[in-house]
Amino acid sequence: MPHESPLAASPLLSALAPSVQDELLAAAETTRLPAQDWLFREGEPGDRLFVVRAGRLRVVAEEDGRSRVLRLLGPGAVLGELAVLTGAPRSASVQAVRDAELLEIDGERFQALLRQSPELGAGLATALAAQIQRGGTVEPAEAPTAVVAIAAVEGVADDQAWDELSRAFAALGDTVPLEESDAEGAEAWDWGRQLAELENEHDYVLLRAGLDGSEWARFCRRQADRVVVLTPAAQPPGGVETPDGCDVLFLEPPTTEDVAAWSSRVDVWAHHVVPVDTELPAAAGRVARRLTGQSLGLVLSGGGARAFSHIGVLEVLEGEGLEIDRLGGCSMGAFIGAMAALGWKPETMVDVCRRELAQRAPFSDYTIPRHALIRARRAASLLRRMFGELALEQLARPLYTVSADLLSSRMVIHRTGSIVDTVGASMAIPGLAPPVSRESQLLVDGGVLNNLPVDVMVSDEPGPVVAVDVMRRLDSAGVHVERGPLLPTIVETLSRATVLGSAERAEANRALAHVLIAPDVQDVPLRGFRNLDRVVDAGRRAAEQALADGALEKIEAARRHGAPVTIAAAAPS
Repeated sequence: MPHESPLAASPLLSALAPSVQDELLAAAETTRLPAQDWLFREGEPGDRLFVVRAGRLRVVAEEDGRSRVLRLLGPGAVLGELAVLTGAPRSASVQAVRDAELLEIDGERFQALLRQSPELGAGLATALAAQIQRGGTVEPAEAPTAVVAIAAVEGVADDQAWDELSRAFAALGDTVPLEESDAEGAEAWDWGRQLAELENEHDYVLLRAGLDGSEWARFCRRQADRVVVLTPAAQPPGGVETPDGCDVLFLEPPTTEDVAAWSSRVDVWAHHVVPVDTELPAAAGRVARRLTGQSLGLVLSGGGARAFSHIGVLEVLEGEGLEIDRLGGCSMGAFIGAMAALGWKPETMVDVCRRELAQRAPFSDYTIPRHALIRARRAASLLRRMFGELALEQLARPLYTVSADLLSSRMVIHRTGSIVDTVGASMAIPGLAPPVSRESQLLVDGGVLNNLPVDVMVSDEPGPVVAVDVMRRLDSAGVHVERGPLLPTIVETLSRATVLGSAERAEANRALAHVLIAPDVQDVPLRGFRNLDRVVDAGRRAAEQALADGALEKIEAARRHGAPVTIAAAAPS
């Protein structure tokens, strides 16, 4: 059986006659490029062309000190042929994503072959013309995968976490785990070929290694697009090289000091809380979805008592088996979001809201207006009773809240810090409650600038986003036929005025959500906390209508955009 030409996988060069291909191969040398190394940089002389035999590379444009990935290239791709033909410098940079093997042809040698072989010139011209007709540079037909390395610090018994992560990825697609003992060959290039084969055959490949500096560990980290470090609730160990840009996965709830220490030592992409002893399966599933761009995000708007409808929405989504992986909220949306992030059931939220808001009236400690109409001490006590000393960074389901800084006129996104403080700042309606002083900031209700912060979640990471907006319009429910609009109370005026400035931004953010749910609660006063049951029911009805209108299909369609991921997980050394 004749041996297949190394150029057979190239859409550009495979069309050349076999004799011409043989001439090119005779002029080529094989070169190996480890993952993360650069093949060439933008602006360098275009004196060589390359054919990718194995591995994956990315083409990067560098503008104003920032890098942007233009495309990913796999086996068969040709790099640098136009620069060799025109003599122009490189128009972009190329970096290896996986360990790559390439055929390298010197530019002068290639030009000499063109002069000596009319067939080569004619064949190349025909192939380039066909390429232009197809729309430019030919790329691999297969959608490229991504690689994530998960590494455990020394002494972490990660067997249970490894098993649950494997099961979590298997629930998302065809998954194969691979440890060093299962790897074929003795060199990294052997492992690279095996990895390429596994990626072609499976949706997810899970690699397990150690942070021991071994060749296998270096191979796994070198292939990684993202690195996830498994660690107990502790600060980074000394003497261990921890890669920048990594995710940190805590196997027990960390302290705020733990998270701060990791962030100060390492450029942390994101951190995950995966309590091994309590909710490992659910948390592992959440991590797998986040790493593959399939996590479901929920953004809850502010809106006073109308925000009780968020609870009804959560109840319906939970009943459909939809797991909320990450949350964001403003004002009362931040308040409800904090309860959801803690894993509270909807019935528990209703009981707490009835007791704390409908019965105790925490926003009624009025005072002589100097800084605000209320002291907000009752509201602060309410938050302390509910959330205690917990901080945002300790939550297994990540939550961000938003507030507005009176001094800088900018939105403040809270991802760390006391839940009491961050939710309290997000709920501090200007004029009704006093601003919250924090360092050099004076924080008020985030609805002033962004009452429906979908844009924050969309920019964080890929994945479907459901938004619940209870302040979508100010209708004419309070208009008297003869006398015109009825005058609202001062509290109602302050609450409504808070969100006027973010109306246009909210409209744009609605369009960013994959699913928008807008409960019909416009007739409910913003301080009508005694309408709890009616508002929760309105949220249920709106969520059920969204499901009837195809919400599940929209969520699944968004999830399909998540790229398959190869996971490299490291065990203790």
